[in-house]
Amino acid sequence: MCAMHPPAPHTPWNRPPPPVPPTAQAHLVLDVKRHWFSFTLAMITPKIFLNGHQMLVRWGHNAIPLPPGQYHLHVHLPFIFPAQIGPADLTIWLHPGRALELEYRAPLWTYSRGALGSAPQPWNGKGCMIAILAVLLGALALLLILVVVTAVSLS
Repeated sequence: MCAMHPPAPHTPWNRPPPPVPPTAQAHLVLDVKRHWFSFTLAMITPKIFLNGHQMLVRWGHNAIPLPPGQYHLHVHLPFIFPAQIGPADLTIWLHPGRALELEYRAPLWTYSRGALGSAPQPWNGKGCMIAILAVLLGALALLLILVVVTAVSLS
């Protein structure tokens, strides 16, 4: 004969989660950032698409209430050439009654991809921007040396 054991008491790890109302919303909290060096990007409004539908957003924190489920998130900055600056894509799952916090960082170099994911994200295009600034500063230093040498040789 088999003896039956009493049910185990509920503990925090085996207790079922509280029921979630069917109308519970999920929230996507997206922090859209640009580097201070890219101050001209402040004139451009970022474009965010969820499953192909454009959402109205701005620079900074954006809280978007959505029904729970899977979404394809796409972020970019519209421009003339190229048509999109810093495109970034991510597939996300939103759970009922919870907020998913993500960060998008616009690239420093126009032709780089943006960074999208949990914070903190890197500044893409930093190497290209440093190389361009180094070449420009080197050319400026060379021009200054040529001006000084020319002024000294003329006197």
